[in-house]
Amino acid sequence: MLITLICLWQISFSQNVPLDSVQFYVGKTITVCSKVQSTFVTKGDKKTTYINFGKPYPNNTFTAVIFSSDSANFKYIPSEYLKEKNVCITGKVAIYKDKPQIVVKKEEQIKIE
Repeated sequence: MLITLICLWQISFSQNVPLDSVQFYVGKTITVCSKVQSTFVTKGDKKTTYINFGKPYPNNTFTAVIFSSDSANFKYIPSEYLKEKNVCITGKVAIYKDKPQIVVKKEEQIKIE
């Protein structure tokens, strides 16, 4: 319960950042809003979902990542439901393969505009 309250507190006080500036906020909890340009789910046992922004993969500007272990936290299939929607993603920014990303663990980190 306490962890949930802390997560909700962080989400409600995160800074809104334009898509082209996300890379400057590594280690910070932010919110970024944009249209989903493409989605992808890896094959195999551990299905990782990638939600790409800016441009479709591999030219994407930013990615939201949902690991298979967190997929049960969603009432919908993110790769299908979020496709081409305008959404806001909240979380801590990290860099993976020279591109910014936010790992999404809970449905509450994604708001549909």
